[in-house]
Amino acid sequence: MRFLARSRAVLPILYEGRNAIVTREQQSPVDTGGDSSGLSYSADVRKNDGNLEVSVAADAMLATATLYPPIGDGAPLTPDYAAELLSRLGVTAGLLWDEFVERILEVNTDRHIQRDVPVARGATPVSEHPEHIVISERFMPGFRPVSDEEHSVDWKSISPVLVVKKDEIIGTVVAQQDGVPGTDVCGRTIAFTKDAIKGYALGRNVERVDDKIRATSDGRVVLDAQKINVEEILIIKGDVDYRVGHILFPGDVVIEGGVGAGFKVYSGGSISIKETMDAFDISAKRDLICAQGIIGKDQGQVRVGGSLKAKFIENARVAVRGDVEVPGSIVGSKIYALGHLAMGDKGRIVGGEIFATHGVVCGFLGGGTKPVTIINVGVDFTVQQKLDQAGAVLRELSVRLARLQNMFKARPEESVRKARDETDAKLRALATNIAELSKRVDIDEGASVEVKNIVYPGVIITICHIRVSIDEPIKKARFHLDRVANRIIVER
Repeated sequence: MRFLARSRAVLPILYEGRNAIVTREQQSPVDTGGDSSGLSYSADVRKNDGNLEVSVAADAMLATATLYPPIGDGAPLTPDYAAELLSRLGVTAGLLWDEFVERILEVNTDRHIQRDVPVARGATPVSEHPEHIVISERFMPGFRPVSDEEHSVDWKSISPVLVVKKDEIIGTVVAQQDGVPGTDVCGRTIAFTKDAIKGYALGRNVERVDDKIRATSDGRVVLDAQKINVEEILIIKGDVDYRVGHILFPGDVVIEGGVGAGFKVYSGGSISIKETMDAFDISAKRDLICAQGIIGKDQGQVRVGGSLKAKFIENARVAVRGDVEVPGSIVGSKIYALGHLAMGDKGRIVGGEIFATHGVVCGFLGGGTKPVTIINVGVDFTVQQKLDQAGAVLRELSVRLARLQNMFKARPEESVRKARDETDAKLRALATNIAELSKRVDIDEGASVEVKNIVYPGVIITICHIRVSIDEPIKKARFHLDRVANRIIVER
């Protein structure tokens, strides 16, 4: 039997044996559906006998065959014939023998040509890589595309700040993998490669636990100079705007610019801002320091768990659990402080309402145009707010109870009686709660309001719910409570 190259553009003969000719083929992309080149072998058999043609890819990683069925009384294609051919051609490794034999039987039975039948497949080498850390996708820097399913996008909520909680997993350690050589279909060894992998070392506030990389504190994940760090202080180089987005950070926040209108800043520590802040929604668990001023926007509010320092405050709503220091002016604002409000000798409070539990010191109070300016000292504003809310509910329940009593007189039904009694019980419980709150709302009878320069008409001062209205200008005055006389004393 003689094996010949068939139906290919053939280059000079590489090997000629007793029963076979081995040639290198240059396959056309049009013929093969690709740009591969390799070896092609076929058999010189009787005209009607079954036969096959074997092709080996250029990289010798795949051998395929075209199976031709017998015609008429021709001899069938046999596995022995195929095995002998593959052996002579040197295709000895990665044989897919069982599947190949089944395809030979199908060709003999169905009498249809089968093309590109896999005969042997080489083993791809496995590359070597060292132990390395794979960062969780959430903490990888870069833009994250918005889902097509979202009908609208709040671009302010998209922030590059990668926040992590204590004990949260930042990455996973991938163990070292040894390289494994491969083999082609002719049994030749293929050397493995070594992967070049970007590695990370452990930096500040991170630790390794088994095969996990974990944060040891709340903060911001920073991948810098091949190190994984968790920074407990967030520094914004510039303004808080669309480039930065809303800030929700568990530690201290330092903003070297300002805060744009409509942007939120939440800090689990303190906030320091070097320029003017548009107060849309600002919250600091500890202190807030604004080197310039605070300007309120729409229904914006500022909440501070510690103390507040700002150059000025305009048209803002601010709640502070500690002291407030404003050397400039407070205009048209509502300030709620459980501490003391201190302003400079030229500090002005014009319009709005101030609650400062332990007193107020300022330069000017009110204005020449007589804007209504209300100062409340000596009270706990948190309790006062609860009292105000309870008072509103009390009025609603009183109106409801009166209606139910009239209804019961006209129609003494059980359902009406039950509703009346339930409303009456709620009213009594609420009245008791209001009485308890009233005992706790006035907490500093020694609080005072001290004005270094002028108090203008239109100012209302309340100390522990004792009130005085200013009808004419007063210079350099101190207002304090005389509890015995139950009135406010003005010292000049």
